[in-house]
Amino acid sequence: MEELAIPPERQDEILGYLGLNPNEVATQALVQICNRYGFDPLLKHVVLIGSKGSKNTYVTRDGLLHLAHKSQQLDGLAVLEEWDDETEWCAVVEVYRKDMSHPFRYRGRYSKHGQNKQYGPEMAVKCAEVMALRRAFDVALPTI
Repeated sequence: MEELAIPPERQDEILGYLGLNPNEVATQALVQICNRYGFDPLLKHVVLIGSKGSKNTYVTRDGLLHLAHKSQQLDGLAVLEEWDDETEWCAVVEVYRKDMSHPFRYRGRYSKHGQNKQYGPEMAVKCAEVMALRRAFDVALPTI
């Protein structure tokens, strides 16, 4: 059996190190997601985003890549196109699986007015990668 990312006997210690309250529902959801998918919160595979009253669990691109590699079915990731217009940067990405005959393609966008606008082209690629990885590896959790 695979070792849990957050073993129960070290849960409070690990969550405390991450600055998370083990009694909050959002933190408990993060633990369940980590243990179900093998995500590591220390590597920021899953994070909590939001304020005290409204925190949500999000799977990061690193988490999705971890899951894809762990499956041993990832057969590549390709950025097919990148462009921009007056309002946003865009990219098209394909994710290939060894056990499927067609790639998973997705277009990502990032606003030229977004928080990370100095990295807009990279953010558009990241958005496309995340959505293609979600589809290719059946992860229905919210992602960033």
